[in-house]
Amino acid sequence: IDGTAGYQLSLTDERSDIRRELHALARYLKNMGVTVVLTEEVQQVTGAFHASDNHVSYLADNILFIRYIEVRGEIRKAVGVLKKRFGGFEPTLRSFEIGRDGITVGEPLDELRGILTGTPTWNEAE
Repeated sequence: IDGTAGYQLSLTDERSDIRRELHALARYLKNMGVTVVLTEEVQQVTGAFHASDNHVSYLADNILFIRYIEVRGEIRKAVGVLKKRFGGFEPTLRSFEIGRDGITVGEPLDELRGILTGTPTWNEAE
């Protein structure tokens, strides 16, 4: 479902609760053997963010995020895992690109800190 906000706009009854509607739809699709992917666009490009403005993150087994960052005057993207319901996951933030050949997840961004705040800085040499 590309854009939970768009899905919310499609609900005709103003009293509809998007959480209840998405929960019912996701449960139905999962029972039918369908993998459900929800996307949520955040309004701010940098700074603090929430996994979901619609408070539907509890529905997700996994939450990934893509974040714009500035590195040496260049806009880049970082990707990370915020949640994985079953099992462990790698907590490393990595560079991320979508190009002509598809999606590329790059090397860890271990030389930067503060990426989630939207204002990354270089780690001091130890």
